[in-house]
Amino acid sequence: MSTNWDEIAKNAGQSTDKHFKSKISSLTRLNDEEIEEIITDSGISKSDLAMIIKEIQDTAKSNTEKARAIQKINKGIDVIVGLASKLI
Repeated sequence: MSTNWDEIAKNAGQSTDKHFKSKISSLTRLNDEEIEEIITDSGISKSDLAMIIKEIQDTAKSNTEKARAIQKINKGIDVIVGLASKLI
């Protein structure tokens, strides 16, 4: 069963912070604390964070297509930089 990221993003604004972090952490390698840190540090909305993760996990798109899509998401680049800094 595939993950419906559009539905997650649509409902993100209505879900509690705890429920949202739990849902995202269950679908990624991030834990709840890391998700909270990303949201706090970047100021991104929950629905925009869900859209970024959707773009990253879209196997049909090239990295260039993903980068272009993420650039269009409010605070999208800030989140990517934050995620990259966790890896370095």
